[in-house]
Amino acid sequence: MIVLLSLLSALVFGGGVVLQRRAAMDEPADQAAKPGLLIHLVRRPRWLMGLAADVGGFALLAAALSRGSLVVVQPLVTTSLLFTFVFISVWYHEPISAAEWSAMLLVMAGLAAFLIVASPTETSTAVADRRGWLLCSSTVTALVVVAAGGGLRASGPARAACFGVAAGLADAFVSVLAKAFAGSWDQGLAALFRSWTPYALLAGGLTALLLASTAYQAGHPTVSLPIITVADPLVGSLIGISLFGERLELNGLRGPGMVLALLAMGTGLVALGRNSRVARAMGPDAPEPVAAAG
Repeated sequence: MIVLLSLLSALVFGGGVVLQRRAAMDEPADQAAKPGLLIHLVRRPRWLMGLAADVGGFALLAAALSRGSLVVVQPLVTTSLLFTFVFISVWYHEPISAAEWSAMLLVMAGLAAFLIVASPTETSTAVADRRGWLLCSSTVTALVVVAAGGGLRASGPARAACFGVAAGLADAFVSVLAKAFAGSWDQGLAALFRSWTPYALLAGGLTALLLASTAYQAGHPTVSLPIITVADPLVGSLIGISLFGERLELNGLRGPGMVLALLAMGTGLVALGRNSRVARAMGPDAPEPVAAAG
């Protein structure tokens, strides 16, 4: 069930990415990383459709994380890029090339090898002391501020890369907060809203949404999209290991095998994210498919 919910979440997220990126790229650069950017975007039907997909994907993600571990769920959610690519291919009625199929198979093979070789903890609970939460949140916040600050001072691909890093870090921490929130469901509705988790999740979610929208707005999707896709599961898994005590089996040849599996996944994801078809479909002036126009 955890695997199924994670893959369904990736499927829904994959559709929302295209809609949100194309809408955000139409916004002026002076709105970068400002709350006003979201106010402008909320008036765009295409962006709202992408936001609705995000909400649905997040609900499925929270359900998966209520019992599932970050080291299992987060890598599975990276398949959202595969779904994004398939959606683009279907939307424009363009066949997937042999090279593109190879990249997709590389991602799936790397993911399967990681789950088999590393034998990650399948379930975990969001239990951590106050010191752990403070250290984790302050570290992520500092890294996000540094990355976003670099993005505001940069331009072109460097700007997209910096905001991609900031968005990937923020997305990963939102997944951690989602796990803490989902783990509080058993305490009852009244106790849930007396805890800090729903409010931290709301603040973190809005921040992550703003940073992702700014990364999309910066253009150069072949730079920002691979960074977000790789940084999110990597950081989320590291937090799961350090904060919630999740484990990977790294004894013997498992360690090198896991590294090779992750390299294969990362190589496939970067190849798909840097694909020219993705850049064209996510651009602000991307044409509508002929069938839709007719």
